[in-house]
Amino acid sequence: MLLGAVGSGFALDLSQYQGYLSGNRRKAAVQEQKQSNVLLEEPSNNYRSQNEDAYYVTSEQNQFIPLGNNQPQKDGERFLVPPDTRVPKELRPLLVEQRTPRQGLALNGGTGATLVPSPGVLEPDKTAIGVQVQTFDLYNINNVKYTDEDYFDINVSAAWGVSDGMEIGFDKTFANQDHYDLEEPFYLNLKYQATGNVTLGGSINCNSGYHSAWVAAGVPVIWVGVGGNFGASDYKHSYVTPPKFRRAKYGGYNYNYNTGRGYADEFFFLVGGLIPLNDNLRFVYDFNGDRFSLGFRFNYSNTLFLNASYISNGDYENLPGQIAHRRNRNFVMGGTVAF
Repeated sequence: MLLGAVGSGFALDLSQYQGYLSGNRRKAAVQEQKQSNVLLEEPSNNYRSQNEDAYYVTSEQNQFIPLGNNQPQKDGERFLVPPDTRVPKELRPLLVEQRTPRQGLALNGGTGATLVPSPGVLEPDKTAIGVQVQTFDLYNINNVKYTDEDYFDINVSAAWGVSDGMEIGFDKTFANQDHYDLEEPFYLNLKYQATGNVTLGGSINCNSGYHSAWVAAGVPVIWVGVGGNFGASDYKHSYVTPPKFRRAKYGGYNYNYNTGRGYADEFFFLVGGLIPLNDNLRFVYDFNGDRFSLGFRFNYSNTLFLNASYISNGDYENLPGQIAHRRNRNFVMGGTVAF
């Protein structure tokens, strides 16, 4: 059979197994593995513009500080915001100017809008001086307007940041009123920030007249408050010996024509705010419980504030001339210097 197999040309090739038979095992050839090229993605560009990002430092409350100043920063001191979620710079006062806003002085003294103060206070050792001008009409006892000259008020005010969370100041109105001896009182103003962003405030009339106390809370773009007037007796009209008419800083006025008696609102409601339009311009609005105002305030380097506002009529503008001889017009302009 073997001879037959050999003769037929069939043979068994054992050369592949000689290594096993001889005891010298040959290592099988290892096939080369092809490595795929892995493409590395580029780093995220979320934090490429460091000047636009900001970090929050716990030692400087409510202040955003730009990155890139090469100062060492501890863990927990930095709060990075990606560009797509970064707070626009026009809205940063919502976050960083709640306690010590850059607002200028209000017409009635104290930092705030036009007619009402705000919950914010001046920084410690900061001083602000403001001058506001408002025209008015003067009427005689027969309710006829005097046209012999232009009448206007000049309101001078000042405020100081005496400590962290406390502001004191004063305001006084000077008016040209040749026909009457209308009393323009001197006011002392106070703000004190209680827990959170709630502020207690008040105005003390150093002459005979109404005092006011209020409480307000909110952020620079909107705040609300409530308060009350006290300290002055009711007005009683008399053609023989008419008592001097008293005005209150806030709220409206109530007059009964049947009894000839009048008094300022015992309680009032306040609303105010400054909406950023850009880095230097704010839209100003407020309501003092009787009148509302709309206007603009220009801010230069947080040092010079210039404002102009429209002020609506209120209860005092609707009283007859034999009771309220002076009626304020609807426009006020002025400025504040802070240093």
